[in-house]
Amino acid sequence: MKACLDTHAVLWSLTDDGRLGTNARELILFSNRTELAVPDIVLLEIAYLHEKRRIEVPEGLENLLVKISNSFRILPIDPATAVRAMSLDLPHGDPFDRVIAATAVIQGIPLLTRDRQITSCQEVATVW
Repeated sequence: MKACLDTHAVLWSLTDDGRLGTNARELILFSNRTELAVPDIVLLEIAYLHEKRRIEVPEGLENLLVKISNSFRILPIDPATAVRAMSLDLPHGDPFDRVIAATAVIQGIPLLTRDRQITSCQEVATVW
């Protein structure tokens, strides 16, 4: 695998949003579906954001989640990821961010994110 995608990277890559970083965009462009990982908790976070009306999903939530599942390799949380998520030196307790970052660390791949709290963590390799 080449990289793991944070929630905003997933959403912005699917809509060709200009906020997607240049390096992240190129990595996605020159990778195939099996080389790009999305932690399964990203699907839950998108559902949560939709429920809280923080994102709009014109095509319908389930359609979007299926599209993500068909576009990326979905990685389930496992015991090592759960343990690592709790030990990461992140300044907050957000379980979504912790599992996403820990997934990248456990897989030994960079995380595509612009989240400053994650990019400032020395334990997580990031690309943006």
